[in-house]
Amino acid sequence: MNQTRLLKLVDVALPVSLEIPRPKKHVSIIVRKNEIVSMGTNTFRTHPKAKELGYRFDEVHSELDALLRYKGPKDGLKLFNFRFNRFGDMRMSKPCRKCLPWCEALFDGIWFTTNDGILKI
Repeated sequence: MNQTRLLKLVDVALPVSLEIPRPKKHVSIIVRKNEIVSMGTNTFRTHPKAKELGYRFDEVHSELDALLRYKGPKDGLKLFNFRFNRFGDMRMSKPCRKCLPWCEALFDGIWFTTNDGILKI
C-alpha cells in the first residue's frame, strides 16, 4: 500500500473517529481491489459474535463491526485500523489478542496506526 493511498484512508477515518462518543476512537476500514467496501467503529452495542469471540462485555470492536457490515466476497480483503485521540493524533490501534487471530486468518494484509505512523503486520 503506497503512502498516498494510506493518507487518503486517514482522511476518511479521522472525521469518523472524532464523532465517536468514547475516549478510544477506533475506526476499521476494509479495502478490496483498492476500494473501500466497509467501515466500522468500536461501539457499546453487543452482538452474539462478540460474545463468541470472548470480547469483554460483548462489545463490538471496530474490526468486527466492519466485517459484520460487509456482505461481499471474502477474498483479497485488507484491513486498516485507525485510532485517534480527541485532537486527531494517531494512537496505537493494533488489533487486540481476541481480534488478531481471526483478522490474520481473513485479511491479506493488516495495517494499524501507532503514535509514530502506520505499520503493517
